[in-house]
Amino acid sequence: MEKLPTDTLDLAQSHRLPPLLTGLLSCSHDAVAIADADFRICQVNRPFTELTGYSSDETTGHDIDLIRPMFQDDEVSLTEVRQIIHSLGQWSGQVQIANKKGDRQLLALNAVAVPDDSCRFIFAFSRPPAPSVVEPYWLAHIDPLTDLPNRILLLDRLQQAIAQAKRSGLLVGVILIDLDNFKAINNYHGYPFGDRLLHKIAQRLSLSSRADDTVARPATIAYERSWDTVARVGGDEFVVLMTELPNMDTLENVTNRILNLAALPCEIDGQQISITASLGVTVYPFDAVNSATLLRHADQAMYQAKELGRNRYHLFDAEHDQRAHTRRQLLEQLRLALAHDQLTLHYQPKVNLRNGRIIGVEALLRWNHPERGLVMPGEFLPHIEDDELIVEIGKWATRRALDQIMHWQAEGLELGVSVNIAARQLLRDDFVDCASRALADYPDLPTGALEFEILESSAIINTAHVHDVIKRCEALGIRFSLDDFGTGYASLTYLKEIPAEILKIDQSFIRDILDNSDDLALVEGIIGLASAFRRVVVAEGVETAEQGVLLMRLGCDLAQGYGIARPMAAELIPAWVAAFRPDPQWALWADCRWEMADFPLLVAQYDHLKWVHRIAMSLEGASLQLTEAELTDDHQCRFGNWYYGQGMVRYGHMQEFQALETIHQAVHRLGPEIVRLHQTNQMAEAHRLMHDLLAMKDRILNKLGRLQTAVIKKH
Repeated sequence: MEKLPTDTLDLAQSHRLPPLLTGLLSCSHDAVAIADADFRICQVNRPFTELTGYSSDETTGHDIDLIRPMFQDDEVSLTEVRQIIHSLGQWSGQVQIANKKGDRQLLALNAVAVPDDSCRFIFAFSRPPAPSVVEPYWLAHIDPLTDLPNRILLLDRLQQAIAQAKRSGLLVGVILIDLDNFKAINNYHGYPFGDRLLHKIAQRLSLSSRADDTVARPATIAYERSWDTVARVGGDEFVVLMTELPNMDTLENVTNRILNLAALPCEIDGQQISITASLGVTVYPFDAVNSATLLRHADQAMYQAKELGRNRYHLFDAEHDQRAHTRRQLLEQLRLALAHDQLTLHYQPKVNLRNGRIIGVEALLRWNHPERGLVMPGEFLPHIEDDELIVEIGKWATRRALDQIMHWQAEGLELGVSVNIAARQLLRDDFVDCASRALADYPDLPTGALEFEILESSAIINTAHVHDVIKRCEALGIRFSLDDFGTGYASLTYLKEIPAEILKIDQSFIRDILDNSDDLALVEGIIGLASAFRRVVVAEGVETAEQGVLLMRLGCDLAQGYGIARPMAAELIPAWVAAFRPDPQWALWADCRWEMADFPLLVAQYDHLKWVHRIAMSLEGASLQLTEAELTDDHQCRFGNWYYGQGMVRYGHMQEFQALETIHQAVHRLGPEIVRLHQTNQMAEAHRLMHDLLAMKDRILNKLGRLQTAVIKKH
């Protein structure tokens, strides 16, 4: 280095140091350089000259940039160091120094602002501890590329932070940082370039981390709340740990600062590189888990930020994660259930109401759970609709149903089986081929014995594809039905384009058909549509004989539901078929063409049954669900409204109708007495009278049956 001009030396000599700094220079064993407010060197000590080979005359009075050659790792420039010292009052890190001869060595640098009004800065260089002391710890806890704490050290500090948070009640923030498109940069520029970029980002995060509390800062330096630990946990992933957070607003400010830091252009090998980051954030104790799980949750949240568009942060949602975790567990359990033959099919019969014949059964999935017993499909099927497992279960169910058809056939029982097919399976390109291969294993299967039930909503996703699937399957002898019809809001165009032979009316419309005029109108409309498009219609969810009679009157003869039979194991079907007897009311009304004006007569019978049922259920602890007037006044219950209204007008002249009044009045005397006894805890007497009330109910049903027979004969 050439000798400095005389005027520069004169300028340097004009700086007089306070005794404190003079003492520091004379007693310190570290190499120390003191600079003024403009970062010009005021004085250096003997260890500094011995370390660098530069004399005091060769450095004093020069800008601190004079020693820039010492910073051979230019991933962090002196300009950046100066900026952070100005803002935070401190910077520390490792540097490579080249002495006057050009030899290099690794040193630790601590730069701090002098805590007085002199506006001076101290640069202290020191050698690291002896290798025998530092290397084991360094190798185990420090990332060699960035000199940041690694995952092991981070987990230790995070565990300490959790313990501290339990005592203080304050929050701990964990921010996982993943660089966007870093792999593309690595591939284009090469791995050495990528490593320097990682080192640059690490330096930025370190420069912005909280300064050591033992370092005094000038009062004039503004201090912004920053983070405690920066770690590199692998690849292009960093973690920022924050403790003692008073609220979430502070954390949000920090995440925005990190996003801005990451987005600043980086100069590497003379090239300007712009990159962004995606952040995953979780907060203890809102996410009350251990340190390793906190990191995993932050990682999950980071991937959510990626999916939402990158260059943003996403806060971990513990409730959402629990649902996702539960779903993953459920999927794994179901895969094992399928592999270990824990899944089974139950079968619910479908009958012709008008002639009492059994027309087939619907196969319904059940899970024989080793601990919970029989699990209904509503508990697990909705969670796997978007997973490939639903396809495997659908294939299994088809083959199991085919096995069962052939087994029943061998026993002399001719029953077709309908199998529910999920949208994911239906829309696969290989659906028809899979069905064809399954049928090929059952060459003696009767044509039409296998039926696929598909949801209306899934069929309208891709009508052209579904149309083709149905036509190709029909050529194989497979029938199709649109399940839950009426809930998917398909237009008439869709109904025309989806050539399913059968429409199944959703049970939600059947349930209240006797009470709700809108449901009645909807069912009547669906049956009319089925007739217009020459489709067969089946009603689901039939629970009472009266619902069945009304469906026949509307033109729907086929039905299934708890009022006919509940789903049952395959081995119980033959005995049920042998014992099945259709409800007498169906046969009573089957061959007559009665008018809709007689419909209230059916509803009146249904209303009387509900009234008695509510009295019985109240004895079991249920709410009564009857007003005082409905309970005590034979004119005010729904049966009474019909009897003294429409019934009196239409049937008042008939002896069978008149015979109902006396017994109905007796019912309204007995019912209130049962309720009173129950309310006064006279349970034995209440149950005795309930037995009498049930007998009266049967007498009314008998008299209503006679009235209905008389009405039919008139028609």
